Amino acid sequence: MNNKLHSELIKKAMFPDLGCSEFRELTARKAMRITPMRMMVYHFIRCAEDKGISAYQILDQLKSYNPNAKPTTVYRTLDYLQQAGVIVKIESCSKFVKKNSFPHEGLTLFMICSNCGTIIQHTDSKIQYYVEDKSHEYGYIMQRKDIEISIICPGCQANEKMAQSG
Repeated sequence: MNNKLHSELIKKAMFPDLGCSEFRELTARKAMRITPMRMMVYHFIRCAEDKGISAYQILDQLKSYNPNAKPTTVYRTLDYLQQAGVIVKIESCSKFVKKNSFPHEGLTLFMICSNCGTIIQHTDSKIQYYVEDKSHEYGYIMQRKDIEISIICPGCQANEKMAQSG
């Protein structure tokens, strides 16, 4: 990456509307190193809100800042942000979302609408205790504290009812 492009990425990454203060707090809390690429990727994920974003969608957005951006760079950055616990990959749809809670707060339930793709996060320590107890009862150890469930959201339910009645 040339110096001019690197400087442009840094400037863009420092704009307050990119959610950088939130990202800086997270990185400080987790002792992560901030880089312009990590800030940009986190920004793209944050802007996707409850719809999530795929690695290739991130790459497409990144190419508007760096036409030579490569998939390996995006995947490396996504891996780092996942390891740090600030984003999570929704395996069932291969999209990334900002993590609204952290592992110490309990198991996170990801409810994914099979119609519109909206992703709702719910963290609950009671669910975590139950799942951990059941895992131990069967002799297993939990490796991931995220559960994905396919649902139909209220908006899509209403649309289906309207389509059926109309």
